Amino acid sequence: MTGAILALILGAADPCAPVLPAAVPAPAEAAAYRAAGDEERAAGDREGASFAYRAAAALDPADAASRERLRALCLAPAPRADPFEAGLRRMEAHDWRAAAESFGEARRATGDRSAALLEGICRYNLGEEAEAAPLLRAAEAQPEHRDLARFYLGLVALREGAAPRAAELFAQAAASPELASLASDLSRLARQDSGLVLTLLGETGFDSNVTQAPRNAAAIPGVAGTTSGDGLYGFAGSALYRPLGRDGPFLRASGFARQQLQLGSYDFAGLEAGAGWQATRDGAGAQGGYDFLYRTFGGRPFLAAHRFSAGAWLTAGLTWSARYALQLENYQSSNISGFSGTVHSAELRAALPFGPGGWLAAVYGLTRDAAKLGIASYTEQGPRLELRSVLGPRLRLGASAGLSFRSYDDLDPVLGVRRKDRYLTATLTGEYDLAPGWTARASLQGFRALSSSPAFEYDKLVPTVGVVWQKGL
Repeated sequence: MTGAILALILGAADPCAPVLPAAVPAPAEAAAYRAAGDEERAAGDREGASFAYRAAAALDPADAASRERLRALCLAPAPRADPFEAGLRRMEAHDWRAAAESFGEARRATGDRSAALLEGICRYNLGEEAEAAPLLRAAEAQPEHRDLARFYLGLVALREGAAPRAAELFAQAAASPELASLASDLSRLARQDSGLVLTLLGETGFDSNVTQAPRNAAAIPGVAGTTSGDGLYGFAGSALYRPLGRDGPFLRASGFARQQLQLGSYDFAGLEAGAGWQATRDGAGAQGGYDFLYRTFGGRPFLAAHRFSAGAWLTAGLTWSARYALQLENYQSSNISGFSGTVHSAELRAALPFGPGGWLAAVYGLTRDAAKLGIASYTEQGPRLELRSVLGPRLRLGASAGLSFRSYDDLDPVLGVRRKDRYLTATLTGEYDLAPGWTARASLQGFRALSSSPAFEYDKLVPTVGVVWQKGL
């Protein structure tokens, strides 16, 4: 019986719709429905009361009371829907315009800062940053909304090109456990996206084989010495200036110095300065530039070079990128001037994002070094895998592993062979954010060189720890 009644009154939330009588009258059940309708009406549930009264009238054609109460519900004005609840439903459906209007109505009626927060989020999604910002600032004054409001204020600032302000807001929003990982990552990216980005690094560590001594030096005729390990310390700094923001011209400069504690003749230092242009649009971009490089080795002039580079990238599921560089090298010492020449290098890369800020990339590189001396000219190619994983709001892990194959052009008359080398490299890096703009970093680099000439086979490990400071202005 109940199933038949439900079928008869399906969709009967409208108190003004005609009542269809049940096939079999049931006055007792009608009385129960009428009592339920009275309870729902007393509780303010117009829809529930209408449903119950219609069931009672359908089951008992003589039930005038239920019909009269249905008529009263029909004539009464329908209660106004809660605009905040309507906004939530529309927001869930991604109807940002309608949701913003509903939240705006609720905010004007009650001054509710929850409504101001949600309206601000909707306005941001509509691209209406000017309208979103004051709403989000109003919500920021409420402690329970502060972190989420600052997060969206950071997004607004980033969209408006105020990267330093965005970095600060994201860093503040990272106080929320729910936002910490994403907000911390965006804070770092915003610092790097500023008009002027300054970076400094200080590190110390150990190189297990500074001289790249062969693994079996004692067994190789004419080769003396053993593996020489030494402590090291280093400094590096860079500046990137983009007067028009991310797109447009840029200037960059950097310098580094890596000093050995005992083997000073292996100290290495360098300077670079350059300029270029970048353009981005809808997940794609391109960049080109020129740099001048200068290197010293053992405190003496070593290399001067001009580098021209170009690259492009496209995000379509994976992020695909390609890069090419042409480097004109001039070695400064007469005894190595034969290594001077032209170096071409190209790289193809495909990166798959995962998790909050993580990615896995496959890279293939090709290098052609056309030196003056044939025995110094070579072609090298090989793959590399790279991984970045965000393990927490402040902790990130990176790893890479590569294998490359190098083949020299000419037979070396001294060695009596035409060298063919293989290089295996691996790096493990961990970063921990100490404070906004300050990051502790530890890394372990491993190298193994295999060669057709045993004199060029070596291994080395280089563990380092350091601190990075970065500021966007």
